[in-house]
Amino acid sequence: MFSKKYSVEQIKSLPPEFFLLVINRAKKYLKNNEVMQRICKEHKQSVEIIDLIPTMFADLDVSAKTDHGIVLLNYKLLCDGDFFKDYMYLIHEYSHYFQQCWRDKPTYGSNKNYLDNEFEQEGFQNQVEFMSEEFGEEQAEKYVDHLLNHHKIHDKQEKKLKKDELMMKA
Repeated sequence: MFSKKYSVEQIKSLPPEFFLLVINRAKKYLKNNEVMQRICKEHKQSVEIIDLIPTMFADLDVSAKTDHGIVLLNYKLLCDGDFFKDYMYLIHEYSHYFQQCWRDKPTYGSNKNYLDNEFEQEGFQNQVEFMSEEFGEEQAEKYVDHLLNHHKIHDKQEKKLKKDELMMKA
């Protein structure tokens, strides 16, 4: 969609107001999204709580993560000039926000087999559902295939099982 590429250094040199604007635009969009509304409803929260979820950009070795209820997004997501396609990461991380902040007991972190973690599975299922609704089931399926390859899931039976699990809401 966008042909302009920016370096991480260029992105990081932008004023803090820019990052706030980008995050607030995403939150406004997500408040009207059915997947995000369902996630909020499942946790008995108004969708307006999205405005209160601490969200910021940071230097990360992954696309995004949630640490103690704070959502962190990689600056690299902004380098292509198209942050809309990355709202899927917010769906995933906001799922973790609710898991971490609105449950009766703590979540457990990712272990060696990341995709076997029930909390990650829920985040990915919500993310894939969002992708399917916004960009089509084919794009969601491509993402799941990429994810499984990235995590070195090569056994055909295990791959099919994981793919079905991650695509279940799509």
